[in-house]
Amino acid sequence: MRTMSSRRLVVLALGLGIGGLAPGAASAQVPAAPTFSKHVAPIFQEKCEACHRPGSIAPMSLRTFEESRPWARSIKARVETREMPPWHIDKTVGVQEFKNDRSLSDDQVATVVKWVEAGAPQGDPKDMPAAKTWPDNQGWAYAARFGAEPDLIVRSTPWTQKGGANDTWWKPVVDAGITEPRWVRAIEVRPGTVNGRKITHHANSDLIQVEPGNEGPAGPGRFMEWAVGKEGELMRPNSGKLMLPGARIAWDIHYSASKEDITDVVEMGIYFYPKGE
Repeated sequence: MRTMSSRRLVVLALGLGIGGLAPGAASAQVPAAPTFSKHVAPIFQEKCEACHRPGSIAPMSLRTFEESRPWARSIKARVETREMPPWHIDKTVGVQEFKNDRSLSDDQVATVVKWVEAGAPQGDPKDMPAAKTWPDNQGWAYAARFGAEPDLIVRSTPWTQKGGANDTWWKPVVDAGITEPRWVRAIEVRPGTVNGRKITHHANSDLIQVEPGNEGPAGPGRFMEWAVGKEGELMRPNSGKLMLPGARIAWDIHYSASKEDITDVVEMGIYFYPKGE
């Protein structure tokens, strides 16, 4: 039987991605003694605060050491298993470069885990990054881009999430108020109130309308998906979504559990191309 030389085995391993990194190279960016102020807070600002801040959907805020320290063990458990931040793309296959990737890098995971295992030290408060300013999200994000408020606002019917109740999926169907064919160039969705952001996990919407050439209404087609961190959808140049008279919006809204009664509606702002375009 012929055997491979040790040199050929090394080459094969490198080609398959089995080895080739010097010991410790993969964690070269992990600090020896991470602290919250200097190392963990910037990670939370970049990847966690979109949800984990007052008035948003997460059950706790992670903006400060005092807010984060009581949750240290839970944070470690969720980060190690990559349950948090939510990012459902398999890291072992396919494309891995994405805009606004919310997942933690291997070094970031290792930094948070190492911080917790060391007792979750605060470090020097002077090392804290400047607090991140978050918009209240009650304005329309695309209004400045188009120089005007949305041309059409479609609202779901109200829902009251009772304090202590389980998560709810609210699925009302509402008339879109379209009286003539119009091409859509941008869509954005938002909870209707500040308190609504505490319970609105995500909101999907389908467009239901009678399509030309069809005898009856077509099946619903996805119109817009909204979740925390998604601003809206801008159509590519020379493309759009056609809304026809009689169109309806079928909502599929996930409301999370709450400690208090909160009533909200979800609002959709629609921007049209000029008539005739």
